Amino acid sequence: MRKPFRYVTISFISCIILLLILTIISYLKVHQTLAYMDDIERNYQVMMKGEELISKMKDMEAGQRGYLLTGRNVFLNPYYDAYRVVGKIINDLEDLVEHNITQTSRLTHLKKLIADKIKITDENIKLARAKEAISPDNLREDKNKMDEIRNTMNLFLLTEKQILNNKYDLKITNDKHLPGYIIALSASSALLLFASFGFLIYELRKRIKFQKALENNLDKLQRSNSELEQFAYVASHDLKEPLRKIRAFSGILLKKHYQVLNQDGKESIEKIEKSAERMQLLIDDLLTFSRTVNHSGQEFEIVDLNTVLEEVENDISISIDEKNVRIITEDLPLILGFSFQLKQLFYNLLSNSIKFARNGVAPVIEITSEEMSGKDIFFIEGIREENTFYHICFQDNGIGFESNYAEKIFIIFQRLHGRQDYEGTGIGLAICKRVMGNHNGFIFAEGELGKGAKFHLFFPKTPNLVKNTQVQKMISV
Repeated sequence: MRKPFRYVTISFISCIILLLILTIISYLKVHQTLAYMDDIERNYQVMMKGEELISKMKDMEAGQRGYLLTGRNVFLNPYYDAYRVVGKIINDLEDLVEHNITQTSRLTHLKKLIADKIKITDENIKLARAKEAISPDNLREDKNKMDEIRNTMNLFLLTEKQILNNKYDLKITNDKHLPGYIIALSASSALLLFASFGFLIYELRKRIKFQKALENNLDKLQRSNSELEQFAYVASHDLKEPLRKIRAFSGILLKKHYQVLNQDGKESIEKIEKSAERMQLLIDDLLTFSRTVNHSGQEFEIVDLNTVLEEVENDISISIDEKNVRIITEDLPLILGFSFQLKQLFYNLLSNSIKFARNGVAPVIEITSEEMSGKDIFFIEGIREENTFYHICFQDNGIGFESNYAEKIFIIFQRLHGRQDYEGTGIGLAICKRVMGNHNGFIFAEGELGKGAKFHLFFPKTPNLVKNTQVQKMISV
């Protein structure tokens, strides 16, 4: 991955992480605020219930005193009203402070004090109804219980107020640095986004610059191809003409004056003839190579590789018969391409296999075909995994080559053997590579010295091509 894209990726990932942190902080803060509100509401309910309990106990106390002083039953109404709700208030308080051991313990103690107070008050009321005297000790104990209840309840409420204040202080402390954290995280996210945008702008400018350079190079390439076409024209006309004269005059010398030449002259004339013949072959191969370089203005056509193979076998039938060549082939696919170039491709591969056969061993050439996914062709750089390819393999039992020459053999004019051993110009496999490039395909070779060679061809698969001869004829028409 190039650096700008790596920086952009890192920046975006960092932004996502920071935003995730902000989201988590916000969630925790909302959760904390809701919990705080629940706690505050619970504290206020405890304090309200506590105030209500004190109020009811005061009503009970006032009702008792009024009845004891006047003997009128009307004063007992507040007493009994408070008596009926005191138990429920205490139960509510126990539910509200169940997680606070100290407050729960105080409520337990308060509950016992209230029970004792009610018991003493009931005895005093019974004595008053019976017109019996109430001892000062009973009145004093009743007052002491009420004072103790009031003190315990005040302590209970004071504790609740302290808890409420502590929660408020804690919230203030927690919220104190929160805006700073949020601002810092937001600013960091914004900076990273700006940095990512800057990297993208930088990369876009580089891409535009690169595209312009690519367009300039494309123009140069087109000019180069045009010059190559001109070279091909010169090679086919201007170079061939003097070469024909050289061969013609050397032929006249050999025919008319061969007998009068000494041995050295004869050998010189023969060398001229062989060099001219080689020059003719080289020019023809260069012309073939030039035709594969530039194919602008041409369009792909549907090509049946079985037909191409059959035509090539007919062209080299003499060599096949002379060396007793056996060609084993599978059914080959239809592809979109240039028929002439594909024929040249097959011709060069079959000719090579025949030419580099082992002495005394009849050549066997096996041609196989299969479909392969791009993800399975991991050994070729640049293959797209989602694409499908036709894999066609030419395998022979010839002399082979050492594996370290697998790429070198596709270089133009590159030879692995001397001209005295094997004829040729070293252009054939370079043409094969060029043809595969023109068809958006790939070629590579495998070899083992003395055991033969394999040439792997990968053509992009084009869907919806049919193998019906009549349909193909209709398409071609």
